[in-house]
Amino acid sequence: METTVQVYEAFNTYPWSSDKLFQSGLSSILSQVPQTESSQDKLLKAKHFYFSKFYQNFELEGYLEYEAEKNRKEKEASFKRLEDYDYENDTAYTSGLPNIIHHWLEEQSKGLWNKERLDKEFMKAKAFYYHSQIEKVDLAAYFAWKTSQEEENKPACPFANLWQNKVKVGPVDQLNGSSFIMSEKPKGTGAQIMTISSPKSQNVFTIDRLHELDASLEDGISHPQVTSLFITTTVADKSLPISMDQPIGTIDTKMTSKGLAYEETSALVSGSELRETSLYRLAKTYYRFVESSLNADPKLTVTYSNGQIPLNAVYIPLNFRYMRVITEHALLNFQLTVSHAPIPPLLLFAMARARTKQPLPAGFELYLALAVPEYAKLRGPELLRLGLVDVFIPEAKLSDAIDTAKKMALCPAPDTNAAIQLALAMYHSYAGPDRFSVWEKSIETVFGAAESLEDLKERLSQLGNTWSKNILSHWKTLPPVLLHVVFKAVKKSMNKTPMEILSLEAKLNAKWRQSVDYKTWLRKQTSWIQENIDEHVSYYFEELKLPKSEESVVYKAPQVEDNDNNTPMVCPVTGQKASSANACPISMSKESVCPVTGQRSTHGCPVTNQQGNTDTIERSNE
Repeated sequence: METTVQVYEAFNTYPWSSDKLFQSGLSSILSQVPQTESSQDKLLKAKHFYFSKFYQNFELEGYLEYEAEKNRKEKEASFKRLEDYDYENDTAYTSGLPNIIHHWLEEQSKGLWNKERLDKEFMKAKAFYYHSQIEKVDLAAYFAWKTSQEEENKPACPFANLWQNKVKVGPVDQLNGSSFIMSEKPKGTGAQIMTISSPKSQNVFTIDRLHELDASLEDGISHPQVTSLFITTTVADKSLPISMDQPIGTIDTKMTSKGLAYEETSALVSGSELRETSLYRLAKTYYRFVESSLNADPKLTVTYSNGQIPLNAVYIPLNFRYMRVITEHALLNFQLTVSHAPIPPLLLFAMARARTKQPLPAGFELYLALAVPEYAKLRGPELLRLGLVDVFIPEAKLSDAIDTAKKMALCPAPDTNAAIQLALAMYHSYAGPDRFSVWEKSIETVFGAAESLEDLKERLSQLGNTWSKNILSHWKTLPPVLLHVVFKAVKKSMNKTPMEILSLEAKLNAKWRQSVDYKTWLRKQTSWIQENIDEHVSYYFEELKLPKSEESVVYKAPQVEDNDNNTPMVCPVTGQKASSANACPISMSKESVCPVTGQRSTHGCPVTNQQGNTDTIERSNE
């Protein structure tokens, strides 16, 4: 016996036009149907009457429900095909987008669009293109279906859209790329995406890596189809999975980069002159990169920082020529501390004055340059207030924001900047109140009015509150000469051009590495120079003289770090793991012995000669 569905399908496929008996009696059947019904309904009822009488009886209502459900499924299948279509690789679609985006930019000038509006416009653009070029789709039904889907997925909680309540992003996969800079060019016109991808080395900047980044930027700037450049980072992440019971708060576990490889380079050398020339070469490469980026063709560059930003390489992510995007994990620690390059980024202060939306208090440059641990950490709210970044996007939304900006980057000049700004502005969120404003008045009356470091210390002593005491307490741990040099450098840089400021900053760090205090620090001592301070300070601002020898050591960061002491050996035959890194996984002896043949080997597996990982730091003298 036929099933109900088989009966329905037999009814659908019945050859009505060739059935002479049906055709001859059709007018008689139609005359029995009420005249108030449409001709289509009359014909359907006529067919149902005929089919039920001569072949198989069935309920018309059940058939209509079956047809409606089948039609719904067919439509949904076509809607899914519309949404799953590979628009990015369809050049006809992508080449037409710039004109559409240009129209959107004109429209949004009447009032800033939100993300929902932009998503809806992209959805309509794809739907109309698919309908006209790929497959006919019931667009009215599609838009209604899309709206119902969005309504179903809306959160019930009215506060669910607050970024603090979004699902927390788990630990980042610590996977190195095949090279330090992983560059992805657009298939047509669009953004070139460069990802700094060596999290296991904490994305440390070496000379080679600075050259690689510079070359990648130059390649994008000169490429005719690249409209803009995005710099992202696979962050070095030490975080653990987050418990839902854990209170909301910022935990500093993510790092965009540990900065320039000063420490790594210094560890390779012995002898003050070789150390000086090696570190100077690294610093020189960095400052040349910064100068090049300031003088480069003004093709929009967007940096995305989702972790701690290194102070000694701060001009890479926070260059004032760039659009700078951060998340709640962004952190810039201004603490003045003794290091291989302790002079603060002087140009950053000039950048802040130029880019901030609100006037900054007099003396804020000195306050940050001489910052102490308790007040040195700048996060999203402070970075926005100081004009050091442009957009704050919660980490949970960052991936979507980059994808949207990438879509809008299809727009060629002169609309590129406006299109990307529109995309990122839709994801921009309130970062919270800034702590910097708490001390603004004190900064202005104390740091802004000070004429010398001694005057500044006196003003802080007179203030006598916790804030001033913490500052004075930290300064006592630092070399007095360094404090005076930083004070004088900040004052001098206020009347200099960006290039002059960079030159001064580089020179002062080089002079520091020639100083007695630097050598004291290298010996892990704190017996700083206490006498003839003015004479020592003057030395810093004299002409820089480097050692005659140009020999230097260059630190080469490995893409895959040395894991010999941590990773247990794995037998290529059985797959068993050893309990320690150097033991055979079968016998646990230090000498490799094959568990099958008894062969011995002192270097690798006695069967395959497979070796363990032996990546080492490479050094070169030039």
